[in-house]
Amino acid sequence: METWPVAECCEPELQKLLSTHDICPLPAYNLKEEMIPPSQYHEKLKGAIVEVHFALGHYFIKKTKRHIFNAILRKLIVLHRPTELPSSPYKHLCISAHTPKK
Repeated sequence: METWPVAECCEPELQKLLSTHDICPLPAYNLKEEMIPPSQYHEKLKGAIVEVHFALGHYFIKKTKRHIFNAILRKLIVLHRPTELPSSPYKHLCISAHTPKK
């Protein structure tokens, strides 16, 4: 985790977490069942179509009569790579100008 890519402004917070948390990488895989390393999360996952496997937990707190749900990620498989987006601000304007409104 010490080498995980984070924004420079977040680096001090990451260092604090190292002594108090046991953080595991995402169980993210490509179609060849190869694990995606943390250094490639942004490139490989942002905008990708993925299949998500998770466990859903449920707890009922009797005293407060509340239901608590949580999802535990088990596996993330990239089914389709992210679509390349235009890099020019002008292209962004042209795309949004031609996008039909709902």
